[in-house]
Amino acid sequence: MKYVFLFLMIIAGLVATTMYLPNAYSDFSSNGKYLIDASGYLSGNKTIFDSNIALQITAGANNGTSMQATLDNGLVTIANTQYLNSGLWQVAILRDNKYFVIQGNAQDENGNTVHLNLFGRIIGSNQDGSVFTISGKITGSETMKASYSAKVLSAGTVTTKPITSTTTPTQPPSSKIVNISILQGASNINNQVHYSPSNVQVALGTTIVWTNNDLVPHRIMSGVASAITTNQSSTTLISDGKIDSGVIAPGQSFQYTITSFDTTQSLDPRVAARYNIPQDETVGDITFFDPTYQFMVGIIAPLSQSSTMQTQTAQMTILNGASNSSNIQFLAPSSLQITPGTVVVWTNNDLVPHSIMSGQLISTTESAGGKGAAGKTVSPHFISDGNINSGPIAPGQSYQTTFSRTGSTQIFDPTYTWINGIIISSPASTTQIAPVKISINPGSSSAKGSATQQTYNQYNTYYTPDTIQIVPGTPIIWTNNDSIAHTIYSGVSTQKNTNPFTPDGKIVSGTIAPGQTFTVIVNDTGIVRFYDPQYTWMNGVIISMPPTSSYVIGNTPPQ
Repeated sequence: MKYVFLFLMIIAGLVATTMYLPNAYSDFSSNGKYLIDASGYLSGNKTIFDSNIALQITAGANNGTSMQATLDNGLVTIANTQYLNSGLWQVAILRDNKYFVIQGNAQDENGNTVHLNLFGRIIGSNQDGSVFTISGKITGSETMKASYSAKVLSAGTVTTKPITSTTTPTQPPSSKIVNISILQGASNINNQVHYSPSNVQVALGTTIVWTNNDLVPHRIMSGVASAITTNQSSTTLISDGKIDSGVIAPGQSFQYTITSFDTTQSLDPRVAARYNIPQDETVGDITFFDPTYQFMVGIIAPLSQSSTMQTQTAQMTILNGASNSSNIQFLAPSSLQITPGTVVVWTNNDLVPHSIMSGQLISTTESAGGKGAAGKTVSPHFISDGNINSGPIAPGQSYQTTFSRTGSTQIFDPTYTWINGIIISSPASTTQIAPVKISINPGSSSAKGSATQQTYNQYNTYYTPDTIQIVPGTPIIWTNNDSIAHTIYSGVSTQKNTNPFTPDGKIVSGTIAPGQTFTVIVNDTGIVRFYDPQYTWMNGVIISMPPTSSYVIGNTPPQ
């Protein structure tokens, strides 16, 4: 009788626990991205292994109290051996997001496969994420029981911010760099805009980099306006000998560091009027122009001390060709990390108008037709929140707004929704996050390892390290220690022998010459696969997780 009573008490306790589970909530929602970060152990017949799991999933649509999900990336660590996701995985989120079931295979660099069959149950949640316990089994050379504690974090879209790419020896080390694009078609006098931007304010020590994106050579000189036509369509300028780039071929750049402004000189009033510059802001301004096409005129103005103290500015450029969804990059950078009070400026370097709005990503797939039809990938779908609406931004023009609050803001072009990005506003930190360095090892361009290793596109000793775990905001620096040039892309594994990765456009380094570096900042939570598109056996993994206190759950030891 005593045992019957005890059994009934246990059942009652389990029922009560289930009844109170709705008070613990999960952040799973349709089409959201999440990172499942788990730590624990595996127990076999004679051994116990420490183990960790990092899985990035995308939730699907609700179907009653359940939803299916897809695995984007996955990394399983068993006793210091790492396994990457392989083939198709099944992920189901059950009973109003309180449980999940995960099944799939993962392989190590030698082609050894383990099969995961895991069950998760929510036990707690707050604004930072949800805590689950995970049980089940992982089967490899033997079947091992799994016991993990896990935190589920909202991953959003993993975003990266390019910082610098020292692919040429002349790249200045200073962070005070302003880029000016000589636009395609700039040599045509009928075009309204020739430089982007054509009017900049900078502090002393700033390096100006002009890049010729036109199809003909150009030259940059500084000088003074000696005359202006009656219709103000062009000026006549004479070089002052301070800046002279020589010929800048298409695709090439020229840079000049501003060491002084001549405060005894003022901008010609007619030039100031043409560019809508107030007369009290023309002292010390530098006029630059192309002597072959003298209608191409721009202004470099000194940044006042008050402006430096009060306002910070961040740039986002809509790239040339962004209206073509087949291109890899559309915004540069596609993410920004700023402090409250920063003015964000979008400049349209494309040949067609664009708009910038803020909003929320609400769908990424639609039915291919018919009940139960497989989904197909379509352009991202956003809904505006009404906070940012630039209206049309003509080619060569800019739009700006001030971010006064903290938090994340998704931005998009309502006409070309593949043009989208994220802006993260957070208070300035008194400490900087130390960068993580990755070496592109000598001889990496030669495939090593067995055929199986190459077939399944596993990472090898081409990068050191090839797997890193960071917190959002960490700079990652690749140094090319090989004897030939390399490139770093991010992408999704296709599990195919040909074209084993599909680039996702989040990291695009350009050519990294031997001895040079490339740097990005990963601003969000999630998993990033990186690879060299020419030598696809060269690939690795970045896991980005916010700092958090321990969430390991104590287990009652077996009696």
